[in-house]
Amino acid sequence: MQCLYCSAPGDSREHALPAAFGEFRDAPYLDSRVCTACNNTRLGLLDEQFTRCGPEAILRKFYHVRGRAATHDKVNVFERRSAGGHRVDMRSTDKALGVEVGLEIVDGEPRQLRQMIFVEQSGKTHILPIIEGSTPEQLRAAFQRLGVVQPCADARVLFDPVKENWVPQLIQQAWPDSTLGEGTPASTAYQGAVGNVVLTNRYFRAVAKIGFHYFLTQFPEYTGHEPLFCEIRKFILDDAAGVDRANAFIGRREHALLGEMLNPRIRPNGWRAHVLCAETRAGECLAYVQTFVTEDWPAPIYAVRLAQDAGIVDCRATGHAYMYYGDGPEGNFAGDALTLETTRADWSPPPLKPVVMSATEG
Repeated sequence: MQCLYCSAPGDSREHALPAAFGEFRDAPYLDSRVCTACNNTRLGLLDEQFTRCGPEAILRKFYHVRGRAATHDKVNVFERRSAGGHRVDMRSTDKALGVEVGLEIVDGEPRQLRQMIFVEQSGKTHILPIIEGSTPEQLRAAFQRLGVVQPCADARVLFDPVKENWVPQLIQQAWPDSTLGEGTPASTAYQGAVGNVVLTNRYFRAVAKIGFHYFLTQFPEYTGHEPLFCEIRKFILDDAAGVDRANAFIGRREHALLGEMLNPRIRPNGWRAHVLCAETRAGECLAYVQTFVTEDWPAPIYAVRLAQDAGIVDCRATGHAYMYYGDGPEGNFAGDALTLETTRADWSPPPLKPVVMSATEG
């Protein structure tokens, strides 16, 4: 079969859920619909943004989730951007130092980044991660991109003086006139940390791609090449689209997908899962994407409008819960993909809300 996104043969096998979330036993896959080149390049960039630049990036680190391949965990999402996205900016106030500091999560535990901190006279704080292997020129360029208003009211450097003794030399080379004062012990416990993420068009196109591919695994009567899917395929490939373009294809569902969560005050007790669902109903095809359904996170539900056509008359729904094992991976598997039972109610859920509230990506 021809690739969904180019003229090459569809010669790859792809799981609907991105590889960075792990391998799940009995997970559905999309066979021979996407070529290897598209899978590894254009579509791969979408998965990178989704798993490394959104809330999912924080939750992957918080729950110590590793991908199906070691290559998926080489980028520290708290230090640098990935696939043209933005780095995850997580902060908390260090009471010992009296300043806001940048944090990272390693093996499920928070700790301070290796960083420079610049506090403007207005109180605005800028965090500059110090990336191992950076040159003095790269460090200075990263500082310029911050747009710090000078003179600063305070400037600090945080690093491990034993394991990271190369940091003072790097700073001295970047700013020859600088001097470092005496070290001060930093905090090791944090409360009220806030993570900031920037969702770009690639993030939402990844949501559309996940929903589309999952739908095709569940409704084999469709190849994905049908004219009714033309617009969703174009959107998935459109790297020049503004982020607000996502509202034409994706909405936020306010009503729970899982029966266990129909009461908004109840969240799952101790289990972690991703949920993918798909359905056909009179005149349209839909998919739903909900990642990291846990007791810690009010996971948003993205509804993907895949197609609208008066010829669609079949009403059918399907779904899978990708459940992580409670005691960690078992061999190559992070968990099981469980088929969900479905039911239909006699009432309509609330209308979808837009996923982008303004036309500005930043």
